[in-house]
Amino acid sequence: MRKAVVSFLGYFLGVLWLLVWPAGVVLAQPINDGIAAIVNNEVITLSELETELRDETIRLRARYNGKELEQRLMHKEFDVLNRIIERKLQLQEAKAKGIRVTEEELDQAIEELRQSQPVVADSTPRSRLREELVLRRMLDFEVRRRLMVSPEEVRSYYTKSQAEFTAPAEYHLRQILLKPGLGESSADVLERAQSLVQQLKEGAVFSDLAKNHSEGTESILGGDLGFMRKEELLGPLARAVGDMVAGEVSAPVETELGVHILMLEETKPGEPLPFEDVKEAIKNNLFQRKTRDVRQEWLSNLKDKAYIEIRFK
Repeated sequence: MRKAVVSFLGYFLGVLWLLVWPAGVVLAQPINDGIAAIVNNEVITLSELETELRDETIRLRARYNGKELEQRLMHKEFDVLNRIIERKLQLQEAKAKGIRVTEEELDQAIEELRQSQPVVADSTPRSRLREELVLRRMLDFEVRRRLMVSPEEVRSYYTKSQAEFTAPAEYHLRQILLKPGLGESSADVLERAQSLVQQLKEGAVFSDLAKNHSEGTESILGGDLGFMRKEELLGPLARAVGDMVAGEVSAPVETELGVHILMLEETKPGEPLPFEDVKEAIKNNLFQRKTRDVRQEWLSNLKDKAYIEIRFK
């Protein structure tokens, strides 16, 4: 198969990509539409590209405008066209290797899909679902069957990535929560909080002040919040806790709920999750990474051997 050299000059300036038509290339289908690209003896039409782009374009237009929208649309067009080219190449390779899906197999797959995603099963064209099955089999044949993840790889990843498998630290907290009263400004609430902090510095008991002054639901427990992780706290509170040591009282912290005063009673350090609890997740993660890398290498080889002409401007 003749290998084409594709010129990418001026793509991001919107310059037309064009190659010299090679002798002997015969298209597999008649052309009744503008051509976005040619992949070996198949064309990708402009309408096919526009169909694939439709939902992405709507999302981008809802979020961006002006030059940023133009730039993002251009990049998205390139990404989607590349995705269609890769899909064509894989389907062509599957056909060459005799990988196919029978009507019975397709019926069974559609029925299984209908059990979990009925809308997708009923709205997706049968031909598209067949292609998806072929692509899945092609991936299994060319990529997945060549891969394995050894126990040693799993153990090594666990050892080198301890932070990834360590449970977050937990903080035993008490809080006093003050909210604005009728006609009271945020500055007034902050002044009340400062007064309570001063009383704590002078020896007042935190739990007593919480029972008498806090407007949080935990006030009847002396402000006891129990053990909490940072991700369970509002951002300003999480940042305040990160700088505290056991027995320390925070300065007043403002959030959308009001003004908080925190006391850190105890910190429970994060502990590594047992290897047995995470080894399957690690194995799956490593397998997915290998699959992605090998698939990309395989696709690059398909592109190197193929004739690809980009006509989309």
